[in-house]
Amino acid sequence: MLYEKDRPLRLGSRAIDILHALLERAGETVTKEQLIARAWPNTVVEEGNLRVHVAALRKMLGERHIENVAGRGYCFITPVVRSETAPGDPATGTAAADAGAGLMTARTVYLPQSDGLPPSATRIFGRGQAVAVLERQLSERRFITIVGTGGMGKTTAALAAAERMQSHWRQGTVFVDLASLTRADQVPQALAAALVMERPASMDASAIVAALCSHHLLLILDSCEHLLEAVSVLAEQILHGAPGVRLLATSREPLRAEGEWVHRLPALELPPEPAPDAAPLTMAQAMAYASVQLFVERVQAGAAGLPLGEGDVPQIADICRRLDGIPLAIELAAARVELLGVRGLVARLDDCCYLLKGGRRTAKIRHRTLEATLDWSYALLAESERSMLHRLSVFRRRFSLEEALAIGADGRRGLEEAMDALSSLVNKSMLATVADTGAARYRMLETTRSYAAAKLAESGEHDAIMARYAALSGLEA
Repeated sequence: MLYEKDRPLRLGSRAIDILHALLERAGETVTKEQLIARAWPNTVVEEGNLRVHVAALRKMLGERHIENVAGRGYCFITPVVRSETAPGDPATGTAAADAGAGLMTARTVYLPQSDGLPPSATRIFGRGQAVAVLERQLSERRFITIVGTGGMGKTTAALAAAERMQSHWRQGTVFVDLASLTRADQVPQALAAALVMERPASMDASAIVAALCSHHLLLILDSCEHLLEAVSVLAEQILHGAPGVRLLATSREPLRAEGEWVHRLPALELPPEPAPDAAPLTMAQAMAYASVQLFVERVQAGAAGLPLGEGDVPQIADICRRLDGIPLAIELAAARVELLGVRGLVARLDDCCYLLKGGRRTAKIRHRTLEATLDWSYALLAESERSMLHRLSVFRRRFSLEEALAIGADGRRGLEEAMDALSSLVNKSMLATVADTGAARYRMLETTRSYAAAKLAESGEHDAIMARYAALSGLEA
Protein backbone atom coordinates (compact mmCIF):
# COMPACT_ATOMS: atom_id res chain seq x y z
CA MET A 1 0.00 0.00 0.00
CA LEU A 2 1.09 3.55 -0.71
CA TYR A 3 0.05 6.45 1.54
CA GLU A 4 0.57 10.19 1.44
CA LYS A 5 0.37 10.96 5.17
CA ASP A 6 -2.87 9.09 5.98
CA ARG A 7 -4.39 9.23 2.46
CA PRO A 8 -4.07 6.05 0.39
CA LEU A 9 -2.78 6.52 -3.18
CA ARG A 10 -4.22 4.29 -5.88
CA LEU A 11 -1.73 2.70 -8.26
CA GLY A 12 -2.03 -0.25 -10.60
CA SER A 13 -0.19 -3.47 -9.81
CA ARG A 14 2.36 -2.90 -12.60
CA ALA A 15 3.24 0.56 -11.29
CA ILE A 16 3.51 -0.82 -7.74
CA ASP A 17 5.91 -3.53 -8.95
CA ILE A 18 8.05 -0.93 -10.71
CA LEU A 19 8.05 1.28 -7.60
CA HIS A 20 9.08 -1.67 -5.42
CA ALA A 21 12.03 -2.40 -7.71
CA LEU A 22 13.17 1.24 -7.62
CA LEU A 23 12.80 1.57 -3.84
CA GLU A 24 14.66 -1.67 -3.14
CA ARG A 25 17.67 -0.18 -4.94
CA ALA A 26 17.21 3.49 -4.07
CA GLY A 27 20.14 5.51 -5.32
CA GLU A 28 21.05 2.92 -7.96
CA THR A 29 20.19 2.76 -11.63
CA VAL A 30 17.70 -0.02 -12.34
CA THR A 31 17.81 -0.97 -16.00
CA LYS A 32 14.75 -1.01 -18.26
CA GLU A 33 15.17 -4.75 -18.75
CA GLN A 34 15.16 -5.35 -14.99
CA LEU A 35 12.03 -3.24 -14.51
CA ILE A 36 10.19 -4.96 -17.35
CA ALA A 37 11.15 -8.39 -15.97
CA ARG A 38 9.81 -7.36 -12.56
CA ALA A 39 6.51 -5.90 -13.74
CA TRP A 40 5.82 -8.31 -16.63
CA PRO A 41 7.41 -11.66 -15.73
CA ASN A 42 7.28 -14.25 -18.49
CA THR A 43 5.72 -11.71 -20.85
CA VAL A 44 7.19 -9.88 -23.83
CA VAL A 45 6.16 -6.19 -23.83
CA GLU A 46 7.28 -3.04 -25.59
CA GLU A 47 9.43 -0.49 -23.79
CA GLY A 48 6.63 2.01 -24.26
CA ASN A 49 4.57 0.15 -21.65
CA LEU A 50 7.28 0.80 -19.08
CA ARG A 51 7.38 4.52 -19.96
CA VAL A 52 3.60 4.79 -19.47
CA HIS A 53 3.73 3.33 -15.94
CA VAL A 54 6.81 5.38 -14.95
CA ALA A 55 4.98 8.48 -16.14
CA ALA A 56 2.02 7.51 -13.95
CA LEU A 57 4.34 7.11 -10.96
CA ARG A 58 5.90 10.52 -11.59
CA LYS A 59 2.49 12.13 -11.84
CA MET A 60 1.41 10.56 -8.56
CA LEU A 61 4.65 11.08 -6.59
CA GLY A 62 6.02 14.23 -8.24
CA GLU A 63 8.71 14.60 -10.90
CA ARG A 64 11.62 15.06 -8.47
CA HIS A 65 11.76 11.48 -7.13
CA ILE A 66 12.43 9.32 -10.20
CA GLU A 67 15.27 10.24 -12.53
CA ASN A 68 15.65 9.00 -16.09
CA VAL A 69 19.15 7.63 -16.75
CA ALA A 70 19.49 8.13 -20.48
CA GLY A 71 19.80 4.91 -22.44
CA ARG A 72 19.90 2.73 -19.29
CA GLY A 73 16.88 2.93 -17.02
CA TYR A 74 15.59 4.79 -13.98
CA CYS A 75 16.80 5.74 -10.50
CA PHE A 76 14.85 6.67 -7.35
CA ILE A 77 16.93 9.65 -6.21
CA THR A 78 15.16 10.74 -3.00
CA PRO A 79 16.44 9.36 0.36
CA VAL A 80 14.16 6.58 1.59
CA VAL A 81 13.36 5.65 5.21
CA ARG A 82 12.53 1.99 5.84
CA SER A 83 10.45 1.49 8.98
CA GLU A 84 10.66 -1.75 10.91
CA THR A 85 7.07 -1.10 12.14
CA ALA A 86 4.27 -1.20 9.55
CA PRO A 87 1.83 1.75 9.53
CA GLY A 88 -1.53 1.09 11.16
CA ASP A 89 -4.91 0.99 9.50
CA PRO A 90 -5.63 4.49 8.20
CA ALA A 91 -9.34 3.91 8.78
CA THR A 92 -8.73 3.76 12.52
CA GLY A 93 -6.85 7.05 12.59
CA THR A 94 -3.72 5.38 13.96
CA ALA A 95 -1.63 5.56 10.80
CA ALA A 96 0.30 8.71 11.68
CA ALA A 97 1.08 7.57 15.22
CA ASP A 98 2.12 4.10 14.13
CA ALA A 99 4.22 5.44 11.28
CA GLY A 100 5.92 7.81 13.69
CA ALA A 101 6.72 4.90 16.01
CA GLY A 102 8.17 3.02 13.08
CA LEU A 103 10.42 5.93 12.16
CA MET A 104 11.99 5.81 15.61
CA THR A 105 13.70 2.55 14.57
CA ALA A 106 14.10 3.45 10.91
CA ARG A 107 17.08 2.81 8.67
CA THR A 108 17.98 5.35 6.03
CA VAL A 109 18.98 4.34 2.54
CA TYR A 110 21.27 7.20 1.54
CA LEU A 111 22.46 8.67 -1.71
CA PRO A 112 26.19 9.55 -1.80
CA GLN A 113 27.13 13.09 -2.82
CA SER A 114 27.94 13.31 -6.56
CA ASP A 115 31.08 11.21 -6.99
CA GLY A 116 31.86 11.35 -3.26
CA LEU A 117 35.38 12.75 -3.70
CA PRO A 118 36.71 16.21 -2.88
CA PRO A 119 38.26 17.85 -5.94
CA SER A 120 42.02 17.96 -6.44
CA ALA A 121 43.41 21.41 -7.23
CA THR A 122 46.99 20.40 -8.08
CA ARG A 123 48.80 17.79 -10.09
CA ILE A 124 50.05 14.65 -8.38
CA PHE A 125 53.75 13.85 -8.66
CA GLY A 126 55.48 10.51 -8.35
CA ARG A 127 52.55 8.46 -7.11
CA GLY A 128 51.79 6.44 -10.23
CA GLN A 129 53.28 3.22 -8.89
CA ALA A 130 51.75 3.63 -5.41
CA VAL A 131 48.31 4.32 -6.90
CA ALA A 132 48.61 1.28 -9.17
CA VAL A 133 49.50 -0.90 -6.16
CA LEU A 134 46.54 0.51 -4.21
CA GLU A 135 44.21 -0.25 -7.12
CA ARG A 136 45.40 -3.84 -7.19
CA GLN A 137 45.12 -4.19 -3.41
CA LEU A 138 41.61 -2.72 -3.33
CA SER A 139 40.46 -5.12 -6.03
CA GLU A 140 41.70 -8.07 -3.95
CA ARG A 141 41.20 -6.96 -0.33
CA ARG A 142 38.43 -5.21 1.57
CA PHE A 143 40.38 -3.07 4.02
CA ILE A 144 43.56 -1.10 3.26
CA THR A 145 45.21 1.50 5.50
CA ILE A 146 47.69 3.92 3.91
CA VAL A 147 50.30 4.72 6.56
CA GLY A 148 53.01 7.40 6.51
CA THR A 149 54.39 10.40 8.32
CA GLY A 150 52.57 13.72 8.26
CA GLY A 151 52.71 15.51 4.94
CA MET A 152 53.62 12.38 2.97
CA GLY A 153 50.53 12.65 0.77
CA LYS A 154 48.41 9.80 2.13
CA THR A 155 45.12 11.54 1.40
CA THR A 156 46.29 12.50 -2.08
CA ALA A 157 47.21 8.89 -2.88
CA ALA A 158 43.90 7.60 -1.50
CA LEU A 159 41.86 10.04 -3.58
CA ALA A 160 43.88 9.29 -6.72
CA ALA A 161 43.29 5.55 -6.35
CA ALA A 162 39.60 6.08 -5.61
CA GLU A 163 39.14 8.34 -8.62
CA ARG A 164 40.66 5.77 -10.94
CA MET A 165 38.37 3.07 -9.51
CA GLN A 166 35.10 5.00 -9.46
CA SER A 167 33.45 2.66 -11.94
CA HIS A 168 34.18 -0.36 -9.70
CA TRP A 169 31.55 0.59 -7.11
CA ARG A 170 27.84 0.75 -7.89
CA GLN A 171 27.31 3.56 -5.38
CA GLY A 172 30.69 5.18 -5.97
CA THR A 173 32.92 6.53 -3.20
CA VAL A 174 32.16 8.25 0.09
CA PHE A 175 34.92 10.36 1.71
CA VAL A 176 34.91 11.00 5.47
CA ASP A 177 37.40 13.52 6.92
CA LEU A 178 37.96 12.66 10.59
CA ALA A 179 40.69 15.23 11.30
CA SER A 180 38.45 17.77 13.01
CA LEU A 181 36.84 15.25 15.37
CA THR A 182 37.87 15.26 19.01
CA ARG A 183 35.80 12.43 20.52
CA ALA A 184 35.23 8.80 19.67
CA ASP A 185 31.44 9.16 19.68
CA GLN A 186 31.67 11.66 16.82
CA VAL A 187 32.99 9.05 14.37
CA PRO A 188 29.63 7.38 13.55
CA GLN A 189 28.01 10.83 13.32
CA ALA A 190 30.62 12.01 10.80
CA LEU A 191 30.12 8.87 8.73
CA ALA A 192 26.32 9.22 8.84
CA ALA A 193 26.62 12.85 7.67
CA ALA A 194 28.91 11.85 4.78
CA LEU A 195 26.39 9.17 3.82
CA VAL A 196 23.62 11.80 3.73
CA MET A 197 21.63 9.94 6.36
CA GLU A 198 18.75 11.67 8.09
CA ARG A 199 19.42 12.88 11.66
CA PRO A 200 23.15 11.93 11.54
CA ALA A 201 23.73 13.11 15.11
CA SER A 202 21.43 10.35 16.37
CA MET A 203 22.97 7.53 14.31
CA ASP A 204 25.06 4.81 15.90
CA ALA A 205 27.30 2.24 14.26
CA SER A 206 24.66 -0.51 14.15
CA ALA A 207 22.18 1.73 12.29
CA ILE A 208 24.84 2.74 9.78
CA VAL A 209 25.93 -0.85 9.15
CA ALA A 210 22.29 -1.89 8.68
CA ALA A 211 21.87 0.84 6.06
CA LEU A 212 25.06 -0.24 4.30
CA CYS A 213 24.31 -3.95 4.27
CA SER A 214 23.12 -4.07 0.64
CA HIS A 215 25.38 -1.36 -0.78
CA HIS A 216 28.45 -1.61 -2.97
CA LEU A 217 30.87 1.27 -2.48
CA LEU A 218 34.32 2.42 -1.39
CA LEU A 219 34.47 4.20 1.95
CA ILE A 220 37.50 6.44 2.60
CA LEU A 221 38.20 7.18 6.29
CA ASP A 222 40.77 9.97 6.29
CA SER A 223 43.08 10.97 9.20
CA CYS A 224 42.35 8.18 11.67
CA GLU A 225 45.45 8.39 13.87
CA HIS A 226 43.87 10.30 16.79
CA LEU A 227 40.77 8.07 16.96
CA LEU A 228 42.29 4.66 16.37
CA GLU A 229 40.12 2.58 18.71
CA ALA A 230 36.81 4.10 17.58
CA VAL A 231 37.68 3.79 13.88
CA SER A 232 38.97 0.23 14.32
CA VAL A 233 35.74 -0.90 16.00
CA LEU A 234 33.59 0.78 13.33
CA ALA A 235 35.70 -0.67 10.51
CA GLU A 236 35.33 -4.20 11.86
CA GLN A 237 31.56 -3.76 12.21
CA ILE A 238 31.31 -2.61 8.59
CA LEU A 239 33.46 -5.48 7.35
CA HIS A 240 31.24 -8.02 9.11
CA GLY A 241 27.86 -6.41 8.41
CA ALA A 242 28.22 -4.81 4.97
CA PRO A 243 29.95 -7.25 2.62
CA GLY A 244 29.72 -4.92 -0.39
CA VAL A 245 31.70 -2.12 1.27
CA ARG A 246 35.46 -1.73 0.92
CA LEU A 247 37.46 0.47 3.28
CA LEU A 248 40.43 2.68 2.49
CA ALA A 249 41.83 4.46 5.57
CA THR A 250 44.69 6.94 5.99
CA SER A 251 46.59 7.17 9.25
CA ARG A 252 50.03 7.93 10.66
CA GLU A 253 49.99 4.47 12.23
CA PRO A 254 48.14 1.22 11.50
CA LEU A 255 44.68 0.76 13.00
CA ARG A 256 45.52 -2.84 14.00
CA ALA A 257 41.98 -3.92 13.22
CA GLU A 258 40.81 -7.31 11.99
CA GLY A 259 41.15 -7.67 8.24
CA GLU A 260 43.46 -4.65 7.83
CA TRP A 261 46.26 -4.62 5.24
CA VAL A 262 48.86 -1.87 5.69
CA HIS A 263 50.27 0.08 2.74
CA ARG A 264 53.25 2.23 3.82
CA LEU A 265 53.51 5.18 1.49
CA PRO A 266 57.12 5.93 0.52
CA ALA A 267 58.65 9.37 0.07
CA LEU A 268 58.93 10.89 -3.39
CA GLU A 269 61.88 9.64 -5.42
CA LEU A 270 65.07 11.62 -4.72
CA PRO A 271 68.07 12.44 -6.91
CA PRO A 272 71.15 10.50 -5.80
CA GLU A 273 73.96 11.95 -3.73
CA PRO A 274 76.62 13.30 -6.11
CA ALA A 275 79.64 11.06 -6.60
CA PRO A 276 83.04 12.83 -6.29
CA ASP A 277 84.09 12.12 -9.86
CA ALA A 278 80.65 12.24 -11.51
CA ALA A 279 79.40 15.03 -13.74
CA PRO A 280 76.76 17.21 -12.03
CA LEU A 281 73.11 16.54 -12.81
CA THR A 282 71.55 18.59 -15.55
CA MET A 283 68.11 20.09 -15.10
CA ALA A 284 66.69 17.57 -17.56
CA GLN A 285 68.19 14.69 -15.56
CA ALA A 286 67.02 16.10 -12.22
CA MET A 287 63.47 16.52 -13.53
CA ALA A 288 63.24 12.75 -13.86
CA TYR A 289 62.76 12.65 -10.07
CA ALA A 290 59.30 13.38 -8.66
CA SER A 291 60.62 15.41 -5.71
CA VAL A 292 62.40 17.81 -8.08
CA GLN A 293 59.37 18.03 -10.35
CA LEU A 294 57.20 19.05 -7.39
CA PHE A 295 59.72 21.62 -6.13
CA VAL A 296 60.17 23.25 -9.54
CA GLU A 297 56.44 23.44 -10.25
CA ARG A 298 55.64 24.96 -6.85
CA VAL A 299 58.45 27.53 -7.24
CA GLN A 300 57.11 28.56 -10.63
CA ALA A 301 53.54 28.68 -9.32
CA GLY A 302 54.48 30.82 -6.33
CA ALA A 303 57.09 33.02 -7.97
CA ALA A 304 56.00 33.33 -11.58
CA GLY A 305 58.87 34.30 -13.81
CA LEU A 306 61.64 33.34 -11.35
CA PRO A 307 64.25 31.57 -13.48
CA LEU A 308 65.71 28.26 -12.35
CA GLY A 309 68.85 27.44 -14.31
CA GLU A 310 71.42 24.69 -14.55
CA GLY A 311 73.41 26.33 -11.78
CA ASP A 312 70.54 25.78 -9.34
CA VAL A 313 70.28 22.03 -9.91
CA PRO A 314 72.77 20.89 -7.19
CA GLN A 315 71.03 23.08 -4.60
CA ILE A 316 67.53 21.93 -5.65
CA ALA A 317 68.61 18.28 -5.41
CA ASP A 318 70.15 18.95 -1.99
CA ILE A 319 66.93 20.61 -0.75
CA CYS A 320 64.81 17.65 -1.84
CA ARG A 321 67.18 15.16 -0.18
CA ARG A 322 67.37 17.11 3.07
CA LEU A 323 63.58 17.29 3.18
CA ASP A 324 63.47 13.50 2.73
CA GLY A 325 61.16 13.66 -0.29
CA ILE A 326 58.16 14.64 1.89
CA PRO A 327 55.70 16.41 -0.44
CA LEU A 328 54.40 18.89 2.14
CA ALA A 329 57.90 19.91 3.23
CA ILE A 330 58.98 20.38 -0.40
CA GLU A 331 55.91 22.51 -1.17
CA LEU A 332 56.50 24.70 1.88
CA ALA A 333 60.19 25.10 1.04
CA ALA A 334 59.38 26.07 -2.54
CA ALA A 335 57.12 28.84 -1.22
CA ARG A 336 60.22 30.48 0.38
CA VAL A 337 62.33 30.61 -2.76
CA GLU A 338 60.94 33.97 -3.91
CA LEU A 339 62.08 35.52 -0.61
CA LEU A 340 65.37 33.68 -0.04
CA GLY A 341 66.44 32.34 -3.42
CA VAL A 342 67.51 28.73 -3.88
CA ARG A 343 70.94 29.21 -2.28
CA GLY A 344 69.52 31.18 0.63
CA LEU A 345 67.01 28.40 1.23
CA VAL A 346 69.77 25.79 1.39
CA ALA A 347 71.68 27.92 3.93
CA ARG A 348 68.65 28.07 6.24
CA LEU A 349 67.42 24.50 6.02
CA ASP A 350 69.03 23.47 9.31
CA ASP A 351 66.12 25.09 11.13
CA CYS A 352 63.41 23.34 9.15
CA CYS A 353 60.50 24.16 11.41
CA TYR A 354 61.28 27.88 11.64
CA LEU A 355 61.79 28.11 7.90
CA LEU A 356 58.84 26.09 6.68
CA LYS A 357 55.99 28.03 8.25
CA GLY A 358 54.31 29.63 5.24
CA GLY A 359 51.69 27.22 3.94
CA ARG A 360 48.41 27.71 2.08
CA ARG A 361 45.73 29.54 4.07
CA THR A 362 43.11 27.14 2.73
CA ALA A 363 45.00 24.00 3.76
CA LYS A 364 43.86 21.96 6.73
CA ILE A 365 45.21 23.54 9.91
CA ARG A 366 47.62 20.69 10.58
CA HIS A 367 49.05 21.05 7.04
CA ARG A 368 49.50 24.83 6.91
CA THR A 369 53.03 24.59 8.25
CA LEU A 370 55.49 21.80 8.77
CA GLU A 371 55.57 22.69 12.45
CA ALA A 372 51.78 22.25 12.68
CA THR A 373 52.06 18.85 10.99
CA LEU A 374 54.70 17.72 13.49
CA ASP A 375 52.75 19.23 16.40
CA TRP A 376 49.78 17.07 15.39
CA SER A 377 51.89 13.89 15.48
CA TYR A 378 53.72 14.92 18.66
CA ALA A 379 50.47 15.51 20.53
CA LEU A 380 49.51 11.86 19.93
CA LEU A 381 52.66 10.49 21.60
CA ALA A 382 52.83 9.15 25.14
CA GLU A 383 55.36 10.78 27.48
CA SER A 384 57.81 7.89 27.14
CA GLU A 385 57.59 8.13 23.34
CA ARG A 386 58.23 11.86 23.42
CA SER A 387 61.29 11.36 25.61
CA MET A 388 62.66 8.70 23.24
CA LEU A 389 62.02 10.95 20.24
CA HIS A 390 63.90 13.86 21.88
CA ARG A 391 66.88 11.69 22.72
CA LEU A 392 67.17 10.01 19.32
CA SER A 393 67.39 13.42 17.65
CA VAL A 394 71.15 13.41 18.44
CA PHE A 395 71.65 10.91 15.61
CA ARG A 396 72.22 12.65 12.29
CA ARG A 397 72.84 9.25 10.72
CA ARG A 398 71.35 5.79 10.70
CA PHE A 399 71.59 3.96 14.00
CA SER A 400 71.16 0.45 15.35
CA LEU A 401 68.79 -0.91 17.97
CA GLU A 402 71.66 -1.14 20.46
CA GLU A 403 72.61 2.50 19.85
CA ALA A 404 69.00 3.62 20.22
CA LEU A 405 68.72 1.85 23.58
CA ALA A 406 72.08 3.20 24.77
CA ILE A 407 70.83 6.74 24.20
CA GLY A 408 67.12 6.30 24.98
CA ALA A 409 66.98 3.88 27.94
CA ASP A 410 67.58 4.87 31.56
CA GLY A 411 69.66 1.93 32.69
CA ARG A 412 68.68 -1.72 32.61
CA ARG A 413 65.36 -1.13 34.31
CA GLY A 414 64.34 1.20 31.50
CA LEU A 415 65.14 -1.16 28.62
CA GLU A 416 61.65 -2.61 28.26
CA GLU A 417 59.99 0.81 28.30
CA ALA A 418 62.54 2.10 25.79
CA MET A 419 61.90 -0.87 23.49
CA ASP A 420 58.16 -0.23 23.61
CA ALA A 421 58.68 3.48 22.90
CA LEU A 422 60.98 2.73 19.97
CA SER A 423 58.49 0.27 18.47
CA SER A 424 55.67 2.79 18.86
CA LEU A 425 57.66 5.56 17.14
CA VAL A 426 58.18 3.25 14.15
CA ASN A 427 54.46 2.38 14.04
CA LYS A 428 53.52 6.07 14.26
CA SER A 429 55.84 6.98 11.34
CA MET A 430 58.11 9.14 13.51
CA LEU A 431 61.03 6.78 12.82
CA ALA A 432 61.84 4.98 9.61
CA THR A 433 63.35 1.51 9.41
CA VAL A 434 66.28 1.00 7.06
CA ALA A 435 66.71 -2.27 5.17
CA ASP A 436 70.35 -1.88 4.19
CA THR A 437 71.71 -4.67 6.42
CA GLY A 438 70.41 -7.82 8.04
CA ALA A 439 70.10 -6.14 11.46
CA ALA A 440 67.45 -3.59 12.38
CA ARG A 441 68.54 -0.02 11.67
CA TYR A 442 66.63 3.24 11.98
CA ARG A 443 66.72 6.82 10.83
CA MET A 444 64.80 9.92 11.70
CA LEU A 445 63.61 12.12 8.86
CA GLU A 446 65.54 15.37 8.91
CA THR A 447 62.43 17.48 9.37
CA THR A 448 61.37 15.35 12.33
CA ARG A 449 64.93 15.36 13.74
CA SER A 450 65.10 19.17 13.65
CA TYR A 451 61.75 19.38 15.44
CA ALA A 452 62.76 16.78 18.06
CA ALA A 453 66.13 18.47 18.63
CA ALA A 454 64.30 21.68 19.55
CA LYS A 455 62.18 19.71 22.01
CA LEU A 456 65.33 18.13 23.50
CA ALA A 457 66.80 21.59 24.05
CA GLU A 458 63.64 22.57 25.96
CA SER A 459 63.51 19.37 28.01
CA GLY A 460 66.35 20.13 30.42
CA GLU A 461 68.26 16.92 29.61
CA HIS A 462 70.10 18.11 26.52
CA ASP A 463 73.56 18.09 28.11
CA ALA A 464 73.11 14.65 29.70
CA ILE A 465 71.95 13.08 26.43
CA MET A 466 74.76 14.71 24.47
CA ALA A 467 77.19 13.24 27.03
CA ARG A 468 75.70 9.78 26.41
CA TYR A 469 76.09 10.31 22.68
CA ALA A 470 79.71 11.43 23.06
CA ALA A 471 80.48 8.36 25.17
CA LEU A 472 78.82 6.10 22.61
CA SER A 473 80.80 7.69 19.81
CA GLY A 474 83.97 7.31 21.83
CA LEU A 475 83.34 3.58 22.25
CA GLU A 476 82.88 3.27 18.50
CA ALA A 477 86.18 5.06 17.87
